[in-house]
Amino acid sequence: MKRPPVLKAALFTFVAAAAGTMIYRAATSPCCDKEPPASAISEAAPAAAAPAVSPAAPVKKNAAPAETSKTALVYYFYTSVRCRSCATLEKYTRETVEADFSEPYKGWRVEFRGVNLDEPGNSHFAGDYKLTSKAVVAQKFEGDRPLAWKELPEVWRLLGNKELFRGYVSGEIKDMLDAS
Repeated sequence: MKRPPVLKAALFTFVAAAAGTMIYRAATSPCCDKEPPASAISEAAPAAAAPAVSPAAPVKKNAAPAETSKTALVYYFYTSVRCRSCATLEKYTRETVEADFSEPYKGWRVEFRGVNLDEPGNSHFAGDYKLTSKAVVAQKFEGDRPLAWKELPEVWRLLGNKELFRGYVSGEIKDMLDAS
């Protein structure tokens, strides 16, 4: 049975569109097959809705001299399953913190911490910060007392532009530290 040329063209167009959609989604996906898109992360846990204080404890205790007892930790939370986007996200975040905050910022010492949520003892962070995916979170501490924190959900969207990514992360950390 011979198919009419119009039907053949329609089927070919449908297959090409489906393949194009799959390629586009794979190329623009923020991370790993198990990750929700960045828009789902920001809708599920908007930064503005984050509580001011979390029960999380700083990773290092008593590491700062008395004059820098104000510390901000910039966490990159990840799992054992990692993709290229995840590695880039960690690299850009670490580079930003190390470059832009090598000296204290207005009395705040800023440090980067990568935390594998799959390791024993780290699973509480997912609940503490209401994480639904791999994420960058900044929190400030006075001594061992946790203060305000915020998730930086736009890191996924800005991953393709290192300059914008670094500006966003640095700006968000400074905004958090400048707030009373």
